[in-house]
Amino acid sequence: MTGPELATLATEVNGGDSIGDTLLFQLLNIARTIVEKRRPWMLLRRTDTSKTVQASSVSAWQTGIDLSTITRFARFYDSDVAPIRLFDGNRTYVDYWLKPFEDRLRYIDRPNTACFDENTKTLYLNGNIQFAGTLYITHIIDSGDVENSDASSWAFPSYAHPLLAFMAVAINKGGIDFDDINARMAPNNQAVAQSIMGMLEKEDNEKQLSSIRNTDPYQDRDDDGYRSGAINI
Repeated sequence: MTGPELATLATEVNGGDSIGDTLLFQLLNIARTIVEKRRPWMLLRRTDTSKTVQASSVSAWQTGIDLSTITRFARFYDSDVAPIRLFDGNRTYVDYWLKPFEDRLRYIDRPNTACFDENTKTLYLNGNIQFAGTLYITHIIDSGDVENSDASSWAFPSYAHPLLAFMAVAINKGGIDFDDINARMAPNNQAVAQSIMGMLEKEDNEKQLSSIRNTDPYQDRDDDGYRSGAINI
């Protein structure tokens, strides 16, 4: 759904009563943010390769790498895989693991570590940089505001878009325009919203499980039962 289509749906969910555009789109984006912050959704994961570094014979801990230019960068994706990898473009890569920025002096000479300044969105690699290459930065994005424009739409599957309308109306009615009719409608609307959320989470669970299974080093073997070193799910 486009932004205007979501606004129309919200009005219909609201019993035909319109909500001012400014307020409505604020509520729609509050709902969007609530959903997107629930988990590291697969469809919000990205790997940026726009940053390059040069080899250095001294610690690079004071050489800042600006990540504010990465489109809608929200946070690093935290998993068992290093969020930052330096790749030489051939077959060699080096992992970098994030350490607390407030304790960065402890790590200035430690290879394979990095510190990130959340305030300025600046990344600092620690230790000597072994070779010139490209940084592969795995991160979660913010999908961007839903706006009152035909060019604006939510990044999630279309079947989930009504969720934003239900949530926006619930926020408005529950905190701004509450009455007895809304009190009777609320449980049903909440049940529909929960059903949509359940479908989204189930789909994402399947995608994440598939991703984990694909790291199984024994996935091409026909062995049955527990296998040491495998992803046994």
